[in-house]
Amino acid sequence: MRQSVRVAVAGMVLLGALIPAACMVLDALGPAGPREVTITYAGDTVLSVGDVVPITVTVSVDGVLLPPQQLRMAITPDSTRVTLNPTADSLIACRAGQASLLVQLLHSSASGTSVADTSVALRVTGGAPPGSRCP
Repeated sequence: MRQSVRVAVAGMVLLGALIPAACMVLDALGPAGPREVTITYAGDTVLSVGDVVPITVTVSVDGVLLPPQQLRMAITPDSTRVTLNPTADSLIACRAGQASLLVQLLHSSASGTSVADTSVALRVTGGAPPGSRCP
């Protein structure tokens, strides 16, 4: 084998061994611990009976806004005061009182970490219009 071919092969082997090692060093020098995930609700929290309010939620990681994520919405503890429309993209205020909107991020691998659920306190004011029913 010619000298120049041996040097080229040895260089490629050395480069192939150094790339994974360099990646491990960069990972070790990066920030330690979980990344900060923030779920932000930007809708109204004080509703009047009969209101239908779109749910607006954003998810960010370390301050960087993520593209729309799969979220699970639920009303706790009393869904007779506030309920979700069938597609779970709007709140429907049914009767006066308090409830909470629970927002859960599904597939947290999208953010690279686990994230706690977010609870938003809601307050409904007013009385039910005559003959109204909540879904």
